[in-house]
Amino acid sequence: MKRFFTYSKNRPGRKEREGTVRMIYLIRHGEVDHAAHRCISRTDLPLSPLGRAQAQALGRWIARHPIASLYASPAARCMETASLLGAQRAVACEALREVDVGAWENLTFEEIRARWPEAYRRRGEHIGTTAPPGGESFLDAGRRFDAFLTDILDKTDGDIAVVSHGGILRAWLCMALSLDPDAVLTIRQPRGCVSALSFDGGTYRAQFIGCKPFPVPDDEEIGRLYRRCATPEAVIAHCRAVADQALSLAVRSSADRELLRAACLLHDLCREAGRDHPAKAAKLLDGEGYPQLADIVAQHHDLRAGACAEAELLYLADKLISGCTPVPLAVRFEASRAKCGSGRAALLWEQRYACARQLANKYGVPL
Repeated sequence: MKRFFTYSKNRPGRKEREGTVRMIYLIRHGEVDHAAHRCISRTDLPLSPLGRAQAQALGRWIARHPIASLYASPAARCMETASLLGAQRAVACEALREVDVGAWENLTFEEIRARWPEAYRRRGEHIGTTAPPGGESFLDAGRRFDAFLTDILDKTDGDIAVVSHGGILRAWLCMALSLDPDAVLTIRQPRGCVSALSFDGGTYRAQFIGCKPFPVPDDEEIGRLYRRCATPEAVIAHCRAVADQALSLAVRSSADRELLRAACLLHDLCREAGRDHPAKAAKLLDGEGYPQLADIVAQHHDLRAGACAEAELLYLADKLISGCTPVPLAVRFEASRAKCGSGRAALLWEQRYACARQLANKYGVPL
């Protein structure tokens, strides 16, 4: 099969053409209405209100990237997503259906483990190549998708969009990226995401994989993330104060204000998880299709060398707010110094304080 020549983690951006380069947009359907923790593949499910909103957001993005052909799985959730893109009518293709889970369809994972303990164990150990009873493996589904895509590219011209399912899209991307089949679930594919690839002379080049169509979640989505993580109101209030502080400092920088605001509002999303909450919040945001936002949030305790302006401003603003109250940098760090219970903690404190002082000088904040 054809392989990717390059892979970049860039966000969705401008389409660039050279010669006969074609673009391929792989879209996962929006959120659906169904009971959680069930094994679903061929069961027909409608989009939820959130799923419809996700499809409409995809439509606003795809409108900037004109397509010549649109294809979709016949499943209701995919056809409805395709209809909300605002593009031409989708061609339903059986080859785009989800990975078939066979006898496990619509069962809870607890029921599956109880009825097929050995098959469940084998699939857990080799999820990419082991098929459920009466179903197919991820590897087989990826080959099915590859045959479809090769055929369509041979028969058509222009850019194409494909609306399909998380499992089969992961399966094909896993093959195309030459990953171990058992790594299939590590490929980011949140509902309502898009992956963009160029195709030129038999070679695929991935521009980005599994991203939400816009890099900054709106306030409704931010609220949904708060509810998902049960973020306390006091923490939300702190995040808002940090956002106000960061935006007041941003006039001295070229930072993307919308991205900065979202990063500030979500930096303590998982605060209740303890000291490693930056990493946990970053993992959640990345899985939701916001990798750029996730990278900024991941650094709000320990800033990496060469960090972007948004990460710098979040880091500094977070140190200038105690609860919801602005405080001088020295006051904030003196209060935290007393909490250092070990030599390593004291070293981290000194490194963080030095970083904050450097940023304060850079952004004109009195020490």
